[in-house]
Amino acid sequence: MYKLFLLKINLALTLLLLFVCANLKAQDNPIKQAFEFPTKEIYDLHVDKHGFLWIASDLGVARYDGINCVHFSNPRQISLGCTNLLEDNYGRIWFNNFNGQIFYIEHETVTLLESYKFNNERNFPRMVLFHDQLLATSDKGLFVLNTKNLTGTYISNNTYTSSLAVLKNQVLVHGDKVWYCYNEAAGLKKLSYAGDEEINGNVYLLTKNTYRDTVYMMVNPAGIVKKLMVLNDTLKQVDQIAFGRFINTISITPNNQWINTNDCSYSLKTGEKVQGYNLSAIVNDLEGNTWFSSLYYGLLIQYKKDIAGKTIIPELDNGDLVISIRNYKDKLLVGTQKGFLILYDPVSKNTVFKIKVSPTAGSINYIAAINADEYILASSVATYKINIPTKKVTELVNIKTVKQLCYDEKAIYIASTSGLFVIPHERSDRVNQQIMNAFGHVFKYSAIDNYFYLRLRCRTIAYFPNQASLFVSIKNSLFKIDKNGMKPFLFNNDQVYAASLVYLNNRLYIGTISNGMLVVEKDSVKRISVQNGLFSKSIFKIKPIDKNLWILGSGPLQLFNTQQKVLVDNYEFPDRSASQVFDLEGANQMIYLATSSGLENFPLVKNAGDKRLKNYLLYIKVNNKIVTKNSKLKLAYEENNVLFNIGIPAYLKARDIYIKYCLATKTDSTWLTTEPGERTIHFSSLMPGNYTFKAIAVDPRLGVADTMISYSFSIDRPWWGSTIFKIMLALLFLLIILYGYAIMLRKRMALKKAFDTQQQLILAERQRISSEMHDDIGSGVFTIQSLANKASKAGNASPEIDQIKNQVNELSAKIREVIWSTHVGNDNLEMLIYYIYAQIHQLFEYLEIKLVSEMPDDIPDLKITVQSRRTVYLLVKEIVHNAIKHSKATTIGLKMFTDEQALYISVYDNGIGINPDNQISKGSANGMGLGNIRSRIEKLNGHLSIENNNGAHINIKIPLNALRVSEFDKNLTKWQLFITKLLKIPAETQEGK
Repeated sequence: MYKLFLLKINLALTLLLLFVCANLKAQDNPIKQAFEFPTKEIYDLHVDKHGFLWIASDLGVARYDGINCVHFSNPRQISLGCTNLLEDNYGRIWFNNFNGQIFYIEHETVTLLESYKFNNERNFPRMVLFHDQLLATSDKGLFVLNTKNLTGTYISNNTYTSSLAVLKNQVLVHGDKVWYCYNEAAGLKKLSYAGDEEINGNVYLLTKNTYRDTVYMMVNPAGIVKKLMVLNDTLKQVDQIAFGRFINTISITPNNQWINTNDCSYSLKTGEKVQGYNLSAIVNDLEGNTWFSSLYYGLLIQYKKDIAGKTIIPELDNGDLVISIRNYKDKLLVGTQKGFLILYDPVSKNTVFKIKVSPTAGSINYIAAINADEYILASSVATYKINIPTKKVTELVNIKTVKQLCYDEKAIYIASTSGLFVIPHERSDRVNQQIMNAFGHVFKYSAIDNYFYLRLRCRTIAYFPNQASLFVSIKNSLFKIDKNGMKPFLFNNDQVYAASLVYLNNRLYIGTISNGMLVVEKDSVKRISVQNGLFSKSIFKIKPIDKNLWILGSGPLQLFNTQQKVLVDNYEFPDRSASQVFDLEGANQMIYLATSSGLENFPLVKNAGDKRLKNYLLYIKVNNKIVTKNSKLKLAYEENNVLFNIGIPAYLKARDIYIKYCLATKTDSTWLTTEPGERTIHFSSLMPGNYTFKAIAVDPRLGVADTMISYSFSIDRPWWGSTIFKIMLALLFLLIILYGYAIMLRKRMALKKAFDTQQQLILAERQRISSEMHDDIGSGVFTIQSLANKASKAGNASPEIDQIKNQVNELSAKIREVIWSTHVGNDNLEMLIYYIYAQIHQLFEYLEIKLVSEMPDDIPDLKITVQSRRTVYLLVKEIVHNAIKHSKATTIGLKMFTDEQALYISVYDNGIGINPDNQISKGSANGMGLGNIRSRIEKLNGHLSIENNNGAHINIKIPLNALRVSEFDKNLTKWQLFITKLLKIPAETQEGK
């Protein structure tokens, strides 16, 4: 039953509200529902110094900025219903609930005032602010709070106080039929009262605000308002008004005083009435709107009256609309939806003429002048030309539905649904040829009609003389036609989709479908976008009026100054949310708009200087938690998600306002924009560093806000990114490197020790082999050789004895070579060279060929390997052997010398020469063993060259590195020794230990 009763009550209230709103439709500036506030019972309103609207209702306190409604509460709040909204000198918002608790809102947080003991009070307090003090009524007398330091105290006067009123230099206090005045110096001072006595059964309450020196007091249920004044030490009643109804509140505004009864609100200044709303508060915001709080209908608003007025054309039929407008000699030439052309004088408000363009003509969608008195009219089905003075109308048969035209001294250029047309002003072969050449012979020519045409459906057109080009939008893609033919017009290498084209003041203006407006000059193209203050990305129409451009787009109306090349933001424009704008024109300092709700007009006047847009940084959230706005916020590394909430108190067109913002660093200061109506800006995963957040609100009508929001903050580097940590990490890394290096040295010295041990063993073994071969095998071979020699001297020696003798001699020579090669003392370059010269000289001892040899003067002390020593010896021996056997020379020369890098060997003769390309192995008729020679040289990474110049000249170059013994460094550096000592490497592994 209870729920059914509430449902009936809500239905009745809804019907009553619909009835009241229906009655208000006839008013020019009706009261409307503001927005969907969650309750219909509101007790108080307050507009703070920034322009935000504060709302106290049965659901608590909320703040509204035109878009966002933020509700505030405190966990210790024992009831939600609130009233008495106040704002102190420090920006705090004060209120109390009906259980007597007093709260204040600061930095987006609601705080309970502990010093006011609400549990000891019978009623909720009445509060006022007086200078830097908050005064509240109390059963103990008067509660006084210092708003600077938030310390409070009670002033006892042996009676309770029930209401307060603030005068210029004092506060009037009402108690139990007793009156006081209060100020900081004198405290409470009793006043005498000269007026009607208080009657039992009535409640007497002062209104907290006063009008000049007048104090207002409500008397309920009698429904009386008393006017009081303090004169010296006397409170005098100067007037009273009987309303006969229960008085909810009295609202004092700077220019008015409203008595709000449960039936009607009355203006004491103008006599105006607002009936049927059961209002509780009336306030004016900084834009000039009036806000009403109702106990039945919630939050209501009466917007500031729109500057636009209605233009009534007497001859316009009922239900007909003005679709197109042109200025003709300060009169309005208008085309209507029903196909009429009307010339209207806005000064005299009379119609000069009205004609039907054609019986079959549809709406006149476009009007354009082709000279002072002749105009083109484009209807929805045909195109006409009219002479205004004679009113003669001619249909252009072949041109259907003109969308736009322009002209120059040669021709008229028309974009239409039936094609693109160029109509010369005169029939002339010379002019025709000029047109053909100017546009690259793109057009076809009709000799009968004397025009050029291109059968492509066109939307808009403009001739740009600075580039001698015709710009035309075909299927929304923009093309440029000039002497080089027809090509797409590109911006930043992208196609341009144009909806409107205008040539004005040596510039071409392009209204695009989704890329703002482009301004084309002779050698440059500039984009006007949201960054420059343009509100609409999509531009439907650009209309030139008085050397300026009016922009109709997806957003509100805007004006572009073509001389300064900037958007103008200091003019007040009408509200365009309720109707569609078809066309606009200027005449007699007025702007006329053809809209779906009729022909409207408004004066082009600048905004007052005090109507600048305001913006404020309301709060900052870090990792989704609200933080206090310090002068400079210092955040930890993980606190890198930062959100800024911007408050912009604006109510007429709040959702059109956007924010330009920048998060500046040392290297980046790029400006970005929010979407219209957006009020939060979020940055996530910010890197460590210093930042400055800058933001400013932009209203398409009022321009940018009066102040720039600027807030600096920093994000610390993580502990692993600190300088100390980096130094410690570098030291640790260095220690690791040193330790690794020391380990490498340790292994190297151990390996060197093993290598040295192995080398000593190898050398000892070589020495043993050499000694045994010399002592044992050598002596045995020598004995055999001696016996063979003795046997061969015998007269009866057989031929085999001579063979044995020869074999033993050869074996003896080879054994000597092996002994030489294995002997440790021969492992150096000097011994090698001496040995080679000795062996070669011994080879020529019994030959008739002359040997010419040359020893080097300086031989480096170089330890060489056994293998390289033997290879070099056999290499030289084989070359000389080949020369002896095959060269047929009488002289053979041998020369060996060295430098810092290589060993050089030269063998030459005066014989028949050799063929260097013949690489047949030794033993061939002509090969001379070149294959073996090349193979040995390759093993030593050497180089062979053969020349024939009165004999063979063989030159060999062998790098010393190919001969040198590879061994560990003999000595460690001082640094290496220091590291081994530092890391306590065992001494026996160190060099020389």
